[in-house]
Parts: sequence; C-alpha cells; structure tokens
Amino acid sequence: MVKYRPEDGKWIVLAQAELLLQLQKQMTPEAYGEQKQALKEFLCSYFSATTCDRQQGNSISPVAATGAGGKVLKVRWGLPGQGKSGGLRLVIVAYCDERRVVIAQASLRKDGLSDEQIEASVKKLP
Repeated sequence: MVKYRPEDGKWIVLAQAELLLQLQKQMTPEAYGEQKQALKEFLCSYFSATTCDRQQGNSISPVAATGAGGKVLKVRWGLPGQGKSGGLRLVIVAYCDERRVVIAQASLRKDGLSDEQIEASVKKLP
C-alpha cells in the first residue's frame, strides 16, 4: 500500500467551496493552519489505507467516480468548539494516482449536501 503525505500532493479548493474562505477569515491564522493540516493528514491516512472505495466510519463516504478517474468522497469534518452540529460537509474529489485532491464543495453540517448538490459541484470540475 502506498503511503500518502500531505506535502507529496496538490491540494485545490474550488471557488464553490467559498465557505472555507469565510472560515479562514473567522479563525486565527494559526487555528486555520492547524485545521487545514489536520484535514490533509486525515485524508492522506484514508488514501494510504484504502483505494477510496470504502466508507470510513461516519467521516468519509465514497459516493461516485468521475470520468477522469477521480473518486468523489463526502467528508464530515468537525470544527473545534462547534460541537457535532457545527462541523462541515465537504465534497472532495481524489485523484489518487496523481496525488491531487480537489475540495469541490463545502457546507455547514446543519445545511448538509444533497445528492444533487454533490453531483452539481463535481460537474464544475476543471
């Protein structure tokens, strides 16, 4: 099994994941940096342990694949001090062979992401 590390890959946040930019403005640079690094490490451990086709607890659910070989994952990510309802729902497309991760969509847990929203966010991939 290949060991993935955050610094080995390319991490892209699309414009429709604008909620992440709003969070960056609300958090201290240190806190945002810690959350960003923790998310990268969490995802890398998933990529290292699976082929992006298995569910990992309640945190990562594979939902589709792209025509270009990406694996579409719905990821639940908790925010510090926000409790269970204050977390994020992310749509992530992982191109494991290229070591490229695209955050295609972000929403607050309370808002959720419908299957239609997930599909629409993936269709906007470059």
